[in-house]
Amino acid sequence: MKYTISAATLVFLLVLSAASGVALSNLTSSSSGSSGTFTIDADATNGINEYTLLEVDEGDNDEEEVVTERLHEFMLESKNAAGVVTWDFGDGTTATGESTTHAYTKAGHYIVTATSTSIESIVQASLELTVDMVGTVESDNMECVCAPTAKDTVINLIPSAGLVTIEGFVTVEHDGSSESCTLRNPLQECHVRVMLERTLDGSVINQEILFDDTFRSNELSVAFDLVDLEFESGEGLQLRLETDQARDWHKPSTEWSMTAPV
Repeated sequence: MKYTISAATLVFLLVLSAASGVALSNLTSSSSGSSGTFTIDADATNGINEYTLLEVDEGDNDEEEVVTERLHEFMLESKNAAGVVTWDFGDGTTATGESTTHAYTKAGHYIVTATSTSIESIVQASLELTVDMVGTVESDNMECVCAPTAKDTVINLIPSAGLVTIEGFVTVEHDGSSESCTLRNPLQECHVRVMLERTLDGSVINQEILFDDTFRSNELSVAFDLVDLEFESGEGLQLRLETDQARDWHKPSTEWSMTAPV
């Protein structure tokens, strides 16, 4: 269906929209314009944001966290626009132009709506974009929980609010001046404890042990596959790594992926 309005009426609607805060696209819409069907396309409908954290410790047990985020950038283009094209990306941001680019800061499902406004008509087109996430954390060396300078290694999996699936693995690799794990005697075997913790406003409310044992290899990986976990605002998920062997020095690294929340 197509709506035709006069120039004077369009100006009135624009003034009314600015004064009242009502989006013009909500007042009238159509699926086609005078130059053909108005459509929008994206170079891809699914993107992946990348999160990387590196812990740097200069020997004072006070790690500095260096975070790098690479956000997927969608390229969007309109076709058969009959006038000025405005974009609503579904995350509270907008843009103007027949083509544009956009990156989302959080994983999720987003509806992008473009509106073509001219003297003759106002037409709209929409599409859904999905953003997943992958994360990598390289932690500082683990230290024994029994040592005077003991500290836990905590990896924040930064889940989004909603229903998500998270899968990945954490790897600890021998990294110290003591003999390697393969050369230890049975009473001094390397040890690691990996715990999965749910948090609320930063406080641990639930804890599950994924691995708690000794091993005789210089590298150990513990996988996790968490299907359809639901998180509300303020809730979080983290891994906590510990060792009880005073001579253990291990370098942990963690990789995981998270689906867009629904």
